[in-house]
Amino acid sequence: MKKPVLMLLSLALCLSGTLVFAADSQSATKLTHESEPLLNLGAELDSKKPKVEAQVTRKPVSTTASQAPDKVAMVEKAIKWSYSGPDGPQHWGDLAPENIRCKIGQNQSPIDLRDNTAVGTTGLPQLDVVYQNVPLKVLNNGHTVQVNYPLGSYIKLDEHRYELLHVEFHTPSEHKKEGFNYPMEMQMMHKDGDGNLAVMGILFQEGEENESLNALLSNLPKSVGKQEFHKYASLNPTSFIPANTEFYKYSGSLTAPPCSEGVYWMVFKQPVQASAEQIQQLNDLMGDNARPFQPNNARSVLKSWTDQLEEPPLYEFY
Repeated sequence: MKKPVLMLLSLALCLSGTLVFAADSQSATKLTHESEPLLNLGAELDSKKPKVEAQVTRKPVSTTASQAPDKVAMVEKAIKWSYSGPDGPQHWGDLAPENIRCKIGQNQSPIDLRDNTAVGTTGLPQLDVVYQNVPLKVLNNGHTVQVNYPLGSYIKLDEHRYELLHVEFHTPSEHKKEGFNYPMEMQMMHKDGDGNLAVMGILFQEGEENESLNALLSNLPKSVGKQEFHKYASLNPTSFIPANTEFYKYSGSLTAPPCSEGVYWMVFKQPVQASAEQIQQLNDLMGDNARPFQPNNARSVLKSWTDQLEEPPLYEFY
């Protein structure tokens, strides 16, 4: 078996020694050294943002008199939730105290992304993306198809490193674009050493078959809750990044319980294609697993490009 290939890109897919990235629709930057900054992206994640807690309930185990209160062992019990019915999104906040942000949070995800309300900017820090081709580890956790990654694949936001934890899929998309859901969304979850999360989202529309999806679709998990290992298959997220790397940035939350906030979101503007059959194959396994979009409240959504002033018409008609 060949050794894993280390891939480095600047949110532009390139297999040669020269990387080309369009910082906005009007300009391009050429990079010939992998060690150079690769991309100017979203505002740096505040290191003081709250850490995301595990989605569990905790009950103290009975203790003896000799046990100190702060040494009491805890039993973890999973909280049941779903995307419909009495355990659905409208009830998540009432299922357990840990889920309270699902009900009262002011910075929740997903949201409706709109060009005319997003703030255009180019003053955003660089992003390096370093992913490795590794054997496929896939899990149906009962809510989504999840591809897990070992230590070594990561992104850097302004030299701050976030390890890739997993990739998951949602049908339809969780984020809306101009008021509409796309058929599917892929979310790449990253975490830094302090527990802060950064997520990149990619929207899918129906179109040509996406060859990069076939490795996953040929090895979908056969049971729920058990990770399956496929030595000769691989899913590298770089192959899904769209050619147009314009994106939206905002501060949000997990899109599933416990809906913890302080999550740094980057969602690409341009969707990528997958065939209707490919999208349906994932939906047949997962079902509809998208949380309804949440209000922006006082948040500002940034976009990585600035709107250009239109040229006045040569002639005017009355």
